[in-house]
Amino acid sequence: MGEGNIYRGSDGRYYGDVDIWERFESGAWTPCVWDTESGVEWVETEDEELLSLVPLSERPSSDPSVEQICGGLRVVSGRPENR
Repeated sequence: MGEGNIYRGSDGRYYGDVDIWERFESGAWTPCVWDTESGVEWVETEDEELLSLVPLSERPSSDPSVEQICGGLRVVSGRPENR
């Protein structure tokens, strides 16, 4: 997939690694657990819900549009309200 990762959230949305870090830095999400073997990450959202993020090894067939930013990826379309 090139540089950067795309994750599928347990909410059915796709997230790029840049999307995830922006949410961490803004305080919208809080990291909880990261499985170093699988790369799966669990975060707490602003709504105090637990969200799992699974890294994808290939782009999904319903290919979300992404943009490359500073060595990472941001998902710009593919699911409503992704940002």
